[in-house]
Amino acid sequence: MLGACTAAQSDSESKQSSADLGMETPFVRASNSPSGSYLAGIVAGHNRDYEIATELMLHALEASPDDPRLLARSFLLTASTGRNDEALELAKRLLDISPQQSIAHLVLVIDAVEREDWDEVRERIDATPDVGVNTILEPMFTAWTDLAQNDLDKALENLEPLSKKEGFQSLYGIQVALLKDLGGRPDAARKDYLSLLETSEQPTLRQVNIVADFLSRQGDKEAARGLITTYLEQDPENAIANHALSRLDSDENLPRIISKPGDAFAEILFGFASLHAQEKAYDTGLIYANQALKLRPDYEEAKILVGEIMQTQGRSRAAIELYKTIPLDSPYAWTIGLRIADELDALGHEKEMLETLAQLEELRPERFETHLRKGDMFRGAERFAEAADAYDEAIKRIDENNSRYWALFYYRGIAFERQKKWPKAEADFLKALELSPDQPHVLNYLAYSWVELKKNLEQAEKMLIKAVELRPDDGYVVDSLGWVYYRLGKFDEAVKYLEKAIELKAEDPVINDHLGDAYWQVGRKHEARFQWRRALSFEPEEEQVELIRSKIDKGIVADNSGS
Repeated sequence: MLGACTAAQSDSESKQSSADLGMETPFVRASNSPSGSYLAGIVAGHNRDYEIATELMLHALEASPDDPRLLARSFLLTASTGRNDEALELAKRLLDISPQQSIAHLVLVIDAVEREDWDEVRERIDATPDVGVNTILEPMFTAWTDLAQNDLDKALENLEPLSKKEGFQSLYGIQVALLKDLGGRPDAARKDYLSLLETSEQPTLRQVNIVADFLSRQGDKEAARGLITTYLEQDPENAIANHALSRLDSDENLPRIISKPGDAFAEILFGFASLHAQEKAYDTGLIYANQALKLRPDYEEAKILVGEIMQTQGRSRAAIELYKTIPLDSPYAWTIGLRIADELDALGHEKEMLETLAQLEELRPERFETHLRKGDMFRGAERFAEAADAYDEAIKRIDENNSRYWALFYYRGIAFERQKKWPKAEADFLKALELSPDQPHVLNYLAYSWVELKKNLEQAEKMLIKAVELRPDDGYVVDSLGWVYYRLGKFDEAVKYLEKAIELKAEDPVINDHLGDAYWQVGRKHEARFQWRRALSFEPEEEQVELIRSKIDKGIVADNSGS
């Protein structure tokens, strides 16, 4: 079955990458030139068509198998796209000619972990250059290798250097507790787990889940329940924490996060994948996450991270296909389903999006989010009656006095206004401002509408002054203030703000039209006609075209003043 969309697609499907659409690219088949494949692969990589770039680079590598640059690029592409078998073979070849390649060493370490050949794991760790992030990974990898060989004391000793790394005390603490937990020292592990929570200003959900899992396994379900309940006080709608609480309430144990040393390696890799993604080092983040998935193919958090990175890179279709591997009984199913719907909306796949939302409605019929997305999709398609109906359904499912839901009333107000149902629209805009008084877009929309209706002009002026204070670089908001001054007959003030709006949104037809009107009123008639001609060049709405042409021909007269 199975996104807020982190990276929008191009304007139409014709602009999407052929990789996302699952198409075989013509030049992959047609190009027999290794140099041509290499250059095309570079272009595909820049365009984030990574699967295509990988195929092209591998084709080029066949002709120059010992070229270090080509080998390194091919290796990184296979590793970041999750082609682990090919990445493994390329890593071996790359290290033969370039032994300082840390990521290649990592791939060989994880391959040995997967095979549980702990002697080889240790050899591979020792061969890895002791630089950069490896100085953090090496103590943890070594410690878990020690534990795999049944030497907990040596594991704790080899982990000790991590405690001296600035900023890594929390990571050290959780590793110590996990080692003692899996190593058969539950009393010591309990002490370390609880100490970790006490010293953390705000424990992460992952830390809470790990400790709750331990407490549950030790028969202390009340303590586990209390820990999760405390977390939910800060984030009451968190699906993962609520799912864990539900399991405990049903007298079930929580799923064990670390049940063998290989799981610990996967957990470490996932953590570093997340750190790289936060720093926007997406390709490296993908490599770490894919190595985690090699060890734990059902690792849902790692799948989600890979999907998030794909979304950020504009690889919507690839993200959707990955998200669909997460089952409906997963606690992540609801959130991931919404992401899929968002990505389908970005791709313009309305039918598939609506089918996904229908499945989600069956999963959680009490939730408003599916109806909100339908409303947004219909509003974007200018199907305003359907949008208003969808927002109605969303609003039925919320607490109408909760300030967090102000946007629902704002969006429905837009749908009503565009249907020329002004009383309903005005009521929704006022409700949105009642819930959240300083929302600049609501202030702007309502005040501008009043200006167009030539009502409440002084109140509109105050609202727009506030909106401009909140959004001084928003051309539409600044235009609205200029236009209210125009309606109030304060033409010099109008010119001042409308010129500022043009600086911010130079190619907007409405703002150019407004500035032309203001110029005319202060006697700058040649400049007025220039602005009106500019407005026409930016394709205004059809109903405005004749009005603007009339002003160019006759200037502002009684029947076209204040367009």
